[in-house]
Amino acid sequence: MRFRRVLAGALAALAVGAGAACTSVTGGTAATGQVAASKAPAAKGGDLHVLVAGDVRTWDPQLMYVGPEAFFAQRTFVRTLTTYGTGPHQRDLVGDLATTTGTPTQGGRTWTFTLRDGVAWQDGSPITCEDVRHGVARTFDRSTHIAGTNYASFLLDVPTQVTAEGLEKPVYGGPKDTRNAPAFNKAVECRGRQVVFHLREPEPDFPHLVALAEFAPRQAAMDSDDTRQGHAVMSSGPYRLAGNWDSAKGGTFVRNEHWDPATDPVRRAYPDRIVVEAGLDESTVLQRLLNAQGTDAQAVSWVQASPTLRNQASPEIRARMTSPWNGEVDYLALNMRSPVMSKPEVRHAFALATNRATYVTANGGPDAGAPSWSILPPSVSERGVAPETGRPVEGDPEGARALLAKAGVRAPVKVRVVHVQSALGDKAYAALAAAWERAGFDVELDAVPPEEYYETIERPDSATKYDVLRGAWSPDWPSAGAVLPALFDARINVDSSGPGQDVGYFSDGPFNALVDKATATADPAQRRGIWEQADDRVRGQGGYVALAALKSTYLHGPAVAHYEDHVVGGMVDLATVAVR
Repeated sequence: MRFRRVLAGALAALAVGAGAACTSVTGGTAATGQVAASKAPAAKGGDLHVLVAGDVRTWDPQLMYVGPEAFFAQRTFVRTLTTYGTGPHQRDLVGDLATTTGTPTQGGRTWTFTLRDGVAWQDGSPITCEDVRHGVARTFDRSTHIAGTNYASFLLDVPTQVTAEGLEKPVYGGPKDTRNAPAFNKAVECRGRQVVFHLREPEPDFPHLVALAEFAPRQAAMDSDDTRQGHAVMSSGPYRLAGNWDSAKGGTFVRNEHWDPATDPVRRAYPDRIVVEAGLDESTVLQRLLNAQGTDAQAVSWVQASPTLRNQASPEIRARMTSPWNGEVDYLALNMRSPVMSKPEVRHAFALATNRATYVTANGGPDAGAPSWSILPPSVSERGVAPETGRPVEGDPEGARALLAKAGVRAPVKVRVVHVQSALGDKAYAALAAAWERAGFDVELDAVPPEEYYETIERPDSATKYDVLRGAWSPDWPSAGAVLPALFDARINVDSSGPGQDVGYFSDGPFNALVDKATATADPAQRRGIWEQADDRVRGQGGYVALAALKSTYLHGPAVAHYEDHVVGGMVDLATVAVR
């Protein structure tokens, strides 16, 4: 089965954790959300203002992709079977609508969740298993499900057929498909207050997947052919939308009288109202937060400030700034099908010459992220290639040149590198190219506009046009299982239409075997160890070069209390924030 999705941006909601010791595309040391220096005790009451650049595309849970809007929704009015904790437990998964994080049987092919007593919609009606099943069913309707995640469609044990394009797709087509509904209802089984999911293959990370908005419940009565209904809200959380959403202005969320805090393990719902102001531009949002006049003193936003702002800001403004890890890792995919990068010695030399420190500096410095410390994994070092212990993040161009010479590769080695065009990005890749050229590479940089980039590198002709391709990845849930298969498993990526997310055409039998072994391993600690082996295998083969773990820079008003960025959500945690 082929798996494709659009690469997430800098504000992607879910992360595997990142820190100054980040070693790979799967992240490094676990991080917790950043707390503002002005943290104050939380108290009930007041209005929190959320300043939004542009419009929110939709509030429909099944159409929301992971990102700031989805995280906002899931901490205010959309509840899912599981969710992530708060404070020091941000990375801990807990039961949300469900009493626990699920019970697996059949080696992880079947997962059972029991709905809590007392969970209700904003109209007072109970949230049922049928509501959960209907929400998931909507993701199978390919005529309307044009955004959002789509894990249910390839995980659930629903019959499939091969399309004219050669892709394996479920025969079930969503709630209107009464013919195939019995097969879907067997895959998502309702036993009173129990929701039972039957999967095609074992999925040990399934409790994390049902924390995505894709798996949120949905009342069938909310469905409509009117596209304007994408902003209609039927709340299962502590806030409900008062009136209608105005795309030009936003809307106000007030307390949901039918939300019972005793049923909710994470949402504290401190503000009385959350006023979302939409239709703004980014510069206006940032200027208002800097000035903090009137209600902007109680404002937060997911609009990012420049990481260089801290250097110019007053102490008062710096106290209102945070720079949390956002879960994104920048990396380079080395094209295994290019004549140049098909040679492992060239791939290892290229990695060795890569100056991660200058890459981060060019992108904005410490508040922009941290360079990866990993040069080569131990499996490569043991073969006589320069050991990574003590290797600087500035890279080693001289060592790389020596490695090329030892392998009999004549310099200069011409390489074509493609990356996203931007002021900072162009500067960062020029700095990288300088180190590569000192190592004996003749570098040709190709900057592609952001709106065209992923379409460009996922076309079949990218295999012959580029030797090195810039990648950026933020996982949909905090596990290496949300990173390594999606990026490097050719079986679910590469076909005649292109490389999918495996833009370097990495294809390796031992790596695939480790992926299968990890997927079939229920014990989390054992599975984590297998994923580490798989990561080492990709790096040992020179499949990628990790550049940096990235941060976001946010501002908030001085009257915002208990401000905390969430390590999984990648932005302020609306479950615990307050105003004073």
